[in-house]
Amino acid sequence: MTPQQFVGLAIRMFSITMALFSIPYLSGMPNALWSHGMDDKASASLVIGTIYLSVAVLSWFFPMVISHKLVPKTTFENRLNTRPDEVATVGIAMLGLWKVVDAAPDLVSYLFQTSLKAGSASILDTLGAEGKADVSFILIELIIALAFLFRAHSIAKFITKPFTNHAA
Repeated sequence: MTPQQFVGLAIRMFSITMALFSIPYLSGMPNALWSHGMDDKASASLVIGTIYLSVAVLSWFFPMVISHKLVPKTTFENRLNTRPDEVATVGIAMLGLWKVVDAAPDLVSYLFQTSLKAGSASILDTLGAEGKADVSFILIELIIALAFLFRAHSIAKFITKPFTNHAA
């Protein structure tokens, strides 16, 4: 497998995870909210679920397009021999995908639950100091995850520099 194929496989796994995350937002939550007269919150739940499902569908049908954007094209035809920076690029991109899968749903769920508690008040007022700190930390995790995804090759070159210098 090429580095792009490894990342493409991870993107397909990401797709399945996003589809699974959409299920409660498209089924149980809206029904429970409608039964309590919270139609606007049920609509928000449906929008969140639809976004998750859209991301799942796009990443399922276009994993290699996404993969080629994240991992630069390799020059080796021999699929077993790769340079350290290529292996590191794949690992960093996969780590970024995993962290997005880990943190993004937490942030969405946290904010959605806060909006349910907020009623007509501001979500920021409802969060309080502890909630704002939690959201800040989740956002920092997401920013790092996105940096891993979109700068995987640069990060890989940086962390493998000592290995490539000793090989010469």
